[in-house]
Amino acid sequence: MAPILLATTNKQKIERIRKLLKASGVGVEAKIPSDLGIEAIDVEEGSDLLENARAKARAYLGKTDLPILGTDTGFFLDGEILDPAMVKRNALQGKEEKTLTQKEVGQAMLEFYQELARKHGGKAEAYWKDVFALVMPDGTEKTAEDIREVVLTDEVHGEVNEFFPMRSLYYSKVTGRYACDASEEDELIELMPYTQALVGLLG
Repeated sequence: MAPILLATTNKQKIERIRKLLKASGVGVEAKIPSDLGIEAIDVEEGSDLLENARAKARAYLGKTDLPILGTDTGFFLDGEILDPAMVKRNALQGKEEKTLTQKEVGQAMLEFYQELARKHGGKAEAYWKDVFALVMPDGTEKTAEDIREVVLTDEVHGEVNEFFPMRSLYYSKVTGRYACDASEEDELIELMPYTQALVGLLG
């Protein structure tokens, strides 16, 4: 298995990428900074998804001889002018996240995106855009991206995960299932564009 470094400490992102790499059979193993004895680096994110992904990867350049993968994801909602890279900050509307509990953050996200769906009659066309930057030890890089189409609704489904509350509000246009209710097979189908972008980049 060829190792790469994932430029993240986000547990959901790590779990997702490892699962999809394993399912794809591409022969790549994702390491995280702590696996390599490297201190995690927080990168200030802006509104450009690709620049965010690049900055995350380049922050580790020179600290490892492995290829480094940086990623970022944005949420785009038809008919709304939102900063797609600031999914959480959009919902907090200026509130300081550090002053809130995780439950309060999750509730704010749920209510904000539920209200947006309500403005569109209860359902709104939307999509997630995933962007990847693979930076090689010599500084050269390759990039890839994908789009996953969903429908945001004002109905709350399943048990709300306070870390990922939006999963109870949207369903995949490919599977027709809400993210919180999806089986593992459904999830792999929904995330096929993500997997294809990853494999194309790493393969």
